[in-house]
Amino acid sequence: MEAMKCIDSHELKDDIIQWYLEGPPDNLGFMWCPYDTPAKKYMQKLVSSMGYDSSAYGVMHRNIQVAVRKREAKVKGK
Repeated sequence: MEAMKCIDSHELKDDIIQWYLEGPPDNLGFMWCPYDTPAKKYMQKLVSSMGYDSSAYGVMHRNIQVAVRKREAKVKGK
């Protein structure tokens, strides 16, 4: 997944991963949550630059979240 490569090479990698592990507030989701940190702003721009908008925007964030959580679970399992 291209987004994972971007995350892995970014200086805010740890912050981005932590955000996806925690997820947005349940009542807001990725579409309406505040993008109030440099890590969140970077991911907002990245997903938008990939051409995702409207409901696909939120779906892409969820796909990234699933990929991050799976990888982190695998790392912790070792």
